[in-house]
Amino acid sequence: MKKISLLGLAMLVISSGLFAQDAQKMNTIKTDLFSAFLRTGVIKYERAFTEDISVQLGFFYTGIHPRDTESTLNGFGITPEFRFYLSDTPAPAGTYLAPNFRYMKLTANDPVVDAEAALTSFGFAINLGKQWIFKDIVVLDAWVGPGYNFRSLDDPSGEIDPGISSVDGFGIRIGLAVGVAF
Repeated sequence: MKKISLLGLAMLVISSGLFAQDAQKMNTIKTDLFSAFLRTGVIKYERAFTEDISVQLGFFYTGIHPRDTESTLNGFGITPEFRFYLSDTPAPAGTYLAPNFRYMKLTANDPVVDAEAALTSFGFAINLGKQWIFKDIVVLDAWVGPGYNFRSLDDPSGEIDPGISSVDGFGIRIGLAVGVAF
């Protein structure tokens, strides 16, 4: 986790220094508003490269308790995302279309059967979103879109039910994030 944090910090410092003379805000750092309800910490860094294109990289760490189980899921995920801005306002503000990929590596622990399993998940999505920058600093980002997830559960005991059997297949991603632009 330290390596990922240092990599993110290095990207932030390098990209902000390269374009320090630009008046337009080219970078954002955000967190999801709903993630705290899922006991998940999220941080996202977005960098605009042109008026129409940006790249966002999101990291999260979670420690959730799926519904109706005694199990816990602990682990991390990463979500790289390309954003194609469709509006007349230059990136990183405006309406966008964003294909993305998500990788999650979680540990499922069930104290009832005293067993542990590894859960790996890959997902693909395409989001339609709108990002606003208020007062040249406050960022509000809202999105929705379909996604498809693949998961595998390596459970040597055969007894763990992490309560997420519905993760495979199609679903809807929806979110709201708040942050700062610089």
